[in-house]
Amino acid sequence: MFLAGAFMPVSRVYVEGDPQRKLAILLAAPGQWRAQQMLLAAGTAALPVGVVLLARHWDTGSGRGGLEPFAGQRLAQGAALAWVAGSGLFLGHLKERYRDPEAFALGKMPGGPFQGYMGLSLAGMAALGGGLLARARAHANSGALPPDPRWPAWLNVGGAGVFAAVLVATGDLPPLLVYVVELSTGAALLRQARRRGDLGQPA
Repeated sequence: MFLAGAFMPVSRVYVEGDPQRKLAILLAAPGQWRAQQMLLAAGTAALPVGVVLLARHWDTGSGRGGLEPFAGQRLAQGAALAWVAGSGLFLGHLKERYRDPEAFALGKMPGGPFQGYMGLSLAGMAALGGGLLARARAHANSGALPPDPRWPAWLNVGGAGVFAAVLVATGDLPPLLVYVVELSTGAALLRQARRRGDLGQPA
């Protein structure tokens, strides 16, 4: 949903530097702008829900007892908390964009909510990546389960570091980048769950 909104034609407003040209783009397509904000909001709300569900069912289907199966779960819970908090900030920001596109175009909206959202999103990425690495190590040591792919973990950890550097250096970062990483992570985790038989599929 977020990616669908981000690739709408009206998104050219985000790379336009002149405020008056920004405003002209939005005034020429007000319906598209409102639809985009709704799609972005839906994607913003969906991501933390997915991470919360992942944290709750962290090792479903492992069939092993003890504490080791839950390696990394606390980090996943921290990631979920960060994304829930960040999404609240960004949803408020999107609501203001929807209500007052002129203020957005002319740079009159406070930047704090967006910066807070991006910071919390990157913290969530780093925590999720750390949790996935811990779980992969626990599964590898058990020898009882198919090995977890480690690239999603490193994609989150590495992506968080690179994106944070860009955010600090430029003061801006397209949220689209975060959602591409998490879409890739979700696809990899669903594939792994099917291999393990967690989703009712043959192991």
